[in-house]
Amino acid sequence: MTEYECPTCGRDDFSREVDVKAHHTLAHGESLVERDDPARCPLCGETFASVPGMRAHHKVVHAESISESRSLTRSVRQRVIERDEHTCQRCGIDVSERGTDGPNFEIHHLIPFAAGGPNHPKNLVTLCLDCHSKAHKEVREIATERPEILEGLRSIVCGSSTSDRANHDRNP
Repeated sequence: MTEYECPTCGRDDFSREVDVKAHHTLAHGESLVERDDPARCPLCGETFASVPGMRAHHKVVHAESISESRSLTRSVRQRVIERDEHTCQRCGIDVSERGTDGPNFEIHHLIPFAAGGPNHPKNLVTLCLDCHSKAHKEVREIATERPEILEGLRSIVCGSSTSDRANHDRNP
């Protein structure tokens, strides 16, 4: 499998050129799509009259959105499912696509998408529908049920000590 590398940060786990381009735009705020022709599809090279036209083409023809989206691309979803061996990572049952025999599943963000969690396989796990519901319920209750996790997050966000804040105040 060919892997593509981000020219800015060196991340090299992209299986398609379009994925590294989308990453670069989102993570680094700069598009790798040629500036002189932003209405050109980054996968097949077809040129359109407008960027929205190109994005619509890309979604229909290539079955993936290239705009920032909560939706996972098929390739990322498939990588997660295969990595997790079509198994719920919480209860261990075998899972299957909707409309087929066996328990249905969803791909779950460990760091929620709404909190900035990326659509990257390292932040995603396969869960059956029951376990996915349980995981969301437990995350909502984390402040009261698991204060040590909340404290861990506090140390990441606020820094590990008051001396860090004092150094920050002296060295803005």
